[in-house]
Amino acid sequence: MVERGEAGVDRAAVMEVGREVGAVTQAAAILRAVAGAREALGVTAIARAAGVSPSTTLNILRTLVGEGFVALVPDTKTYRLGLGLLEVARPLLNRSDVELLQPGLQQVATEFEATTSVWQVAPDDKALLLGRIVPASGIHIEFRLATRIPAYAGAIGRAVAAAGQAAGGLPRATLRARFGAIRWHVPVPFETFLEEVEASAARGYAVDAGHLIRGVTSVAAALCDRHQRPRLVVAAHLFQGQLTEERLQALGSALRGLVAAAQPAMFGVVEAGGAAAARRRAMNAAAPSPRAADGPPRSAP
Repeated sequence: MVERGEAGVDRAAVMEVGREVGAVTQAAAILRAVAGAREALGVTAIARAAGVSPSTTLNILRTLVGEGFVALVPDTKTYRLGLGLLEVARPLLNRSDVELLQPGLQQVATEFEATTSVWQVAPDDKALLLGRIVPASGIHIEFRLATRIPAYAGAIGRAVAAAGQAAGGLPRATLRARFGAIRWHVPVPFETFLEEVEASAARGYAVDAGHLIRGVTSVAAALCDRHQRPRLVVAAHLFQGQLTEERLQALGSALRGLVAAAQPAMFGVVEAGGAAAARRRAMNAAAPSPRAADGPPRSAP
């Protein structure tokens, strides 16, 4: 599945990640602390959850109340989210999953010269292609929209299986049965597949090096709901040998970072302790890394 595009197409600009602005970072942490609470919180509780000093928290809360992003409950002197956030977020409310993930996927596609994709994990143990973004390079991997593949096939399947096992809802016997129905171009033993699923769970992304589609390397990471069930998978597809091992790991880290940033917003998954710091690390992981000396894409065999 190779498509030849026009040469000389301008690549999307990749935003350079600069220094963080402390006050903005603290305000974001405070907003997430308020959003993650089941009921209105006082200044001390918010400061503790956000990791910001109480005095700074109070000053920022007063500003956020003035902007309408946070509402003060006068009787209890506690705070909850304000309607001002809806005004800011309204343009995102009616967007599809693909549209929400598109900026991050475009960045990955441009940086690594890979086709990126979004897959929906369907109830019938299939993965449905919702959308894809192709790089500006002349030769790239191409998939038809609405393509369906077994949910446990390739890198996508390893990511789905890793998430399913983490949620405790995927018995080994069931996985073996699903695995047995997959047609691999280069067969992989089930025990090896299991080891790769465990490795995927540990590092936060999965890799298929030409087993599902000969000559094609795919990297994938799953987005899960509140119950840790996989709902969507973001993936990148490129030719085997196109990237060095170091760059392939950077690609996996970028997808993992994209998932960490998008999952709480799209599925309401509340991150446990250290949420703000974890999110910043995830965004840094998703940022473009310096390009290594990779060879040009090769045609599939």
